[in-house]
Amino acid sequence: MDLATLRNIAAFAPILADPDFETGAWTEPRRSADGVITMSWFRLSEPASAFVTAIAKEDVAAHYLAPVDDEARTALMHMVEHPSAIADAGIEQIGWILTYVLRADRFTEGSLAQAFDTGLMRAIAQRAAVLGNGEPT
Repeated sequence: MDLATLRNIAAFAPILADPDFETGAWTEPRRSADGVITMSWFRLSEPASAFVTAIAKEDVAAHYLAPVDDEARTALMHMVEHPSAIADAGIEQIGWILTYVLRADRFTEGSLAQAFDTGLMRAIAQRAAVLGNGEPT
């Protein structure tokens, strides 16, 4: 992940930190006139969707492809589960976590919503702002 990518992610820090920020909402299941049932799914708000679009088009996945040993994977999962730990994350760790969350949502609807609601995405954007300004890690 390069400096431009970090800055693109960092641009969302004030948006995600806004007390009025809303992640989105679950849709209601529906049945069409033909009897086809559409299951509920999570609809991200415009700001959350814009953040996901911004990270999805960046090359953050390259960091996820690198082999990660058990100790590193444990540390990364700790950051996912405890967003305050992101304050010490490096660029590769942020890339790995973003890719992990994006992929998780493909298999478990609402994973992205949870990442926003727990403060993980806000912590990542704030850390990207620090790293993107060249401050010490």
